[in-house]
Amino acid sequence: MSCKDIERLIIDSSDKDLSLEELDVLEQHVAFCTNCAHFRENLEKIRASIKTIPQPIPSPDLVEKTRARCQAELRTKTAADARISLKIHAEPIPKYALPVLFSLILLTAFIIAPMLKNIKLDQPLTFPTVAVLTLLIQNAAMLFFAPILIRKYRWKKRDFRGTPMNANAS
Repeated sequence: MSCKDIERLIIDSSDKDLSLEELDVLEQHVAFCTNCAHFRENLEKIRASIKTIPQPIPSPDLVEKTRARCQAELRTKTAADARISLKIHAEPIPKYALPVLFSLILLTAFIIAPMLKNIKLDQPLTFPTVAVLTLLIQNAAMLFFAPILIRKYRWKKRDFRGTPMNANAS
């Protein structure tokens, strides 16, 4: 093993237990390599001196000011998030979307109504039957997902604060 590998083992020996094989390699190398032996001694001295340094104790005034500032920051962020959420969810679906969706329902009903008489449950599915069922499922899915897709599209057009991306361009 190279000295670099041994230095890693020396550093790792304080954080985790090394295997017997790793310990054996480490001890053999340190016995013959003075640089790695000095590295090990210096690292042990540094760790020992760090343990003797007293923990700093902040003043009660500093603790109280920090706590108050953090709470104020959380309150302003929560209020801002609530305003953004209201802006996003308060936007209605465009006025043209609902009449278009309603007209599609009527059109589908006028096309499918005469075909519904031909559907018999005890017979195999024919092409007109499959077409009618496909149109029904397609329109139902479209009516359900259209408002969701519109809102999702609007959300993508906003920055992380919830404001429209083109609003900041002016």
